Amino acid sequence: MYQQDPRHTGRSPYAGPRQARVVRRFDMSLPQNMPPDPVSPRPDVQSTSAIGPDGTIYIANFAGALFALRDSAAARDQLEVAWRFHPPNAASFHATPALSSDGSTVYLGFASGGFNGPSQATLYALKAPASGTDPQVVWTVDLGPVRVMASPTVGPDGTIYVANSTGQLFAIAPTGTVKWIAQTGPTIKSAPALGLDGSVYHASLDGQMYALSAQGQVKWAFAFGEHLGPTPLVTSDAGGRGGGGGANGVGSGASPTIAPDGTVFIGANNSNMYAVSPDGTLKWLFEAERELAGIWTTPVLSLDGKTLYFGANKGGVYAVDADTGARRWQFPVYGSIYASSVLDARGVLYTGTTIEHVYALDSARGEQLWDFDAHNQVWSAPSIRPDGTLVIADRSGLVQVFG
Repeated sequence: MYQQDPRHTGRSPYAGPRQARVVRRFDMSLPQNMPPDPVSPRPDVQSTSAIGPDGTIYIANFAGALFALRDSAAARDQLEVAWRFHPPNAASFHATPALSSDGSTVYLGFASGGFNGPSQATLYALKAPASGTDPQVVWTVDLGPVRVMASPTVGPDGTIYVANSTGQLFAIAPTGTVKWIAQTGPTIKSAPALGLDGSVYHASLDGQMYALSAQGQVKWAFAFGEHLGPTPLVTSDAGGRGGGGGANGVGSGASPTIAPDGTVFIGANNSNMYAVSPDGTLKWLFEAERELAGIWTTPVLSLDGKTLYFGANKGGVYAVDADTGARRWQFPVYGSIYASSVLDARGVLYTGTTIEHVYALDSARGEQLWDFDAHNQVWSAPSIRPDGTLVIADRSGLVQVFG
């Protein structure tokens, strides 16, 4: 699922590659890989791949195709399609697939109607086909006459949590039965995160982050605008009152990360990274360098819980003390970072950028281990497979595997 687990720690149990060597590729832009009625003319990838226990790569694009990819037996430098799925005139946009605990079921929301037409949002539960390349649709849930672009999160008991664009947050049983629906705030791509006590946290573009009980009652809402810090914001109203792109500095398009003690870490459109106590009070805020739509990445939490890593729209990659918010190090990138990072089992931090480079960093010191020129913007978080290979996807629809 998005950022590895229900708490969105961004930690992989596997050790990734120590060198930038591409071993396999898959090009979504080839005619045979495009859906017959693409929502977008190019297979732009702005979501992250989910990795199955057997190394299968599940990844979707703006054109509206969800792929299950595996290593090709016929071509050692290629991936091949195990199966694919595309509801008519629908796409999952920013959403990352989520898997059931045994990896047999894939959950992903699709919105029909394209960018401008009336929308209808549906969550699908899919299983691999017995034969052929069309998966089995196990069940569907109607998420309303709106869009869904946010990633689903699967809890320890198999409950699936997903929010639609108007802020309705659904809790859905593994059987497809809706357990509850709660009203939070509008969202583009923020995925709910779960605390160890079952609490659900959801960031919104209405200026607040919501905390809900395991039964769906809103416990509190944290208002970003009441905690701005001393440095003036960089904002613009060019995007209109809705602020969907975050340029107005209101709310958050990111997803929360939850520490074992219940502290909630969340980046916001005002360029601040926040630590919020389980009762909804501010612990600290860290001011990243000010920029439009400041922080859209979900922070990664180190294995010992002492360091937080995140990318921002200005200043590159930051590492801060999880207890105090003090800066530990900063790796400068002269461009924006929309992609969340992933931390491997050896402490290597991998991140993609809008300047078309993918970096591997030593998380202890912030030093570069390698740099790969992807020749296209990378807005999706890298993923690590059980065999230690690293998966990235760029905005042209090219999926590359490093080993």
